[in-house]
Amino acid sequence: MSQGAQVGAAAAAMGLELLARGLPVTFVARGRSMWPALRDGDRVRVTPLTRAPRAGDVVFARVGDFGVLHRVLWVRRDGAVLLKGDARRRVDGWFSPRAVWGTVDTVERRGRSVDAGRLGGWARSVTVGAVRAALHR
Repeated sequence: MSQGAQVGAAAAAMGLELLARGLPVTFVARGRSMWPALRDGDRVRVTPLTRAPRAGDVVFARVGDFGVLHRVLWVRRDGAVLLKGDARRRVDGWFSPRAVWGTVDTVERRGRSVDAGRLGGWARSVTVGAVRAALHR
């Protein structure tokens, strides 16, 4: 594992530990998978789950040694969630409820706070609608 990957894994582990203790975590988002809702360099605050995730929420989920911030497209009756980055063509797959650790509640972009409830409303409606249509065929 490269030094960068080791640092990323350690940071994810620390974030998961803080969320498990009921504390929010703030970090800088990296990558383009959630564009335009989240952009590379945005400061993101993730709070521990206080309710079950819903379709449209942007959540922090554990993927191996790392975490990912992606949108919930669908929630099954057993609580498993289907995740996808807004800018990606394919879904990430189903994640157990234990893999989802928190929800994005605030994003800071260029010194301004953005309410996560308003993040990518168009992307949320288009993506969630497309997946729902595909699942009901």
